[in-house]
Amino acid sequence: MKKFILILFLLSTSLFAVQKVVLQLDWLNQFQFAGYYVAQEMGYYKEVGIDVEIKEFNNQIDLSTVIEKGEADFAVGRSSLLIDKINGKDVVALGAILQKDPLMLIVNDDSNISSLSDLKNKRIMLTDDAKGTASIMAMLSSSGITQKDIEIIPHSFNLDDLIKGKVDAVASYISNEPIVMEEKGIGYKIFHPKDYGFQFYSDILFTSSDFIKKNPKLTKDFYEASIKGWEYAFENISNTAEIIYKHYNTQDKTLIQFIKEGEILKRLAYSKKGTIGYLDIDRLNDIMKVYKVLGLASSDVDLGSFIYEYNHPKELIFKLSYDEIFHIAFWVIIFLIILTFGMLFISFQKHWLHTQGDLKKEIANQKEEIEKQNKLILLQSRMAAIGEMLSNIAHQWRQPLNIISLNTVKIETSILLGNKMTNEDLFEITGEINRQSQYLSQTIEDFKNYFNSNVDGLTPFNLGDAIQKLNKLTKDTFNNSHIDIVVRVDDCTLAQNESLFIQALLNIYNNAIQAIIEKEVPYRYFFVDAKCDANGAIITLKDSGGGINEESILKIFEPYYTTKHKSKGTGLGMYITYGIITGQFNGTISVNNAEYEYMGHTLKGAEFIITIPIVKKS
Repeated sequence: MKKFILILFLLSTSLFAVQKVVLQLDWLNQFQFAGYYVAQEMGYYKEVGIDVEIKEFNNQIDLSTVIEKGEADFAVGRSSLLIDKINGKDVVALGAILQKDPLMLIVNDDSNISSLSDLKNKRIMLTDDAKGTASIMAMLSSSGITQKDIEIIPHSFNLDDLIKGKVDAVASYISNEPIVMEEKGIGYKIFHPKDYGFQFYSDILFTSSDFIKKNPKLTKDFYEASIKGWEYAFENISNTAEIIYKHYNTQDKTLIQFIKEGEILKRLAYSKKGTIGYLDIDRLNDIMKVYKVLGLASSDVDLGSFIYEYNHPKELIFKLSYDEIFHIAFWVIIFLIILTFGMLFISFQKHWLHTQGDLKKEIANQKEEIEKQNKLILLQSRMAAIGEMLSNIAHQWRQPLNIISLNTVKIETSILLGNKMTNEDLFEITGEINRQSQYLSQTIEDFKNYFNSNVDGLTPFNLGDAIQKLNKLTKDTFNNSHIDIVVRVDDCTLAQNESLFIQALLNIYNNAIQAIIEKEVPYRYFFVDAKCDANGAIITLKDSGGGINEESILKIFEPYYTTKHKSKGTGLGMYITYGIITGQFNGTISVNNAEYEYMGHTLKGAEFIITIPIVKKS
């Protein structure tokens, strides 16, 4: 009996014992790893029975090998884990803490280097890890600069080499070296791969499939506690900086440096869905294409086994109260009608003093002046619309053009170095170029169809199809800005002009994108909700850009009124939209600021409500 009790005691002790794990970082202690420090210091790991030992990086460590040999249970790596996976390493990515790679090139402001092409024949300080600097090499290759066109200097990790002119450019983290340069009062320029269409993940938390299989609950608990730590870290940057400053300051940084680092990294961390750690399969495929073009990878990887099964969060369904929106819109419209009649009465009151002949003459003069103004506004509106279209085309073309450029550089490099290319290699390269060219051709066709639409004819069109076309035109702009678009559209037909409808909504789309980008909100969403009934269609468009100030709301539909800098806006976009909806479609449009909940987050932004009559059920 005593032996039985002893066995039960030992079993219960083992079941409730704290599990020790090792987390291997890929650099020295700094805000880059704040979420793990917070989870440790705030007790998030302890709450789930985990005791974590956090180890700093040294040059003798190969991260995937450390995991493979069991010297660490979890580690922090980069997008190059895809190459390790291809090479047979057992790696599983739990989550990407940084959605944008902070690695970039920094140069002195007085170096006469103003573009990537100026780096040709220059000395660039890089690490000897070709996989780790792939985003830098891809960026250079997209501008026609190959490895033979630059002098690569081994990285000394000493910024003074750049300041004193020993090198012309240095591979750096956007959250580190620029802060040091600013504190020293030295001007600088940066070249970031994301600005050239190369969006790599960074700071990927990973482990092995073998470890997950043996420790499924431990893995899930560690991942969730770590994400909880990161959420706290970015929501409480000052408090987190103090934790690092007191307990993890092995680099002897100042508290201000940690705070600045945190503010910069926060802008790189959140996905389009407003979450931390999200891994997107399509984006990983794009990264793999770059690795293959650079010759760092020769085959594909099973992304299903690469991404952790609990990486993608479950999404919540959100519905709007259309009764409330309709009543608000109704009273806003009544107010606008009363205000309009009041202004018309005051405006025309002075004309009653004129004789009938003078009145006719005044009307004729006013009509001529209005026609001149309308022609001018029409011309400017067409130019503004063309400008918006060209901007959208540029967004959609950047990534395909970069891939084509990289493939042609690969062929040119092979010829210059005397390397033989097999037919299989050539077919793969030409096939990829052909696929990207077809994409570019289809983009031209999409925009040509838009511009060739008959703006005078009234023909029935499907509301869902029109919004789908509009989303296709703006897809890459939303993707590149990391804005998630949420669409819910009823199936109905409008007896109106589809091209004008798209132009009217396009102005609202572009304003929303600009507002979200400028205010740098962490949760980036744009909602399109269209509801049809027997009387017409009600279209609600809203964003998470923080809203519009009250003064601007009152003037937003006036011609030439804009809240943007004169270089970014003409002030005609919303005036055109108002004219199309009210004049061409005999509908209504109103705007207000809305605060709402989505996916557990409180969002605020501008909300446009459009009503269009003459609707037929499909």
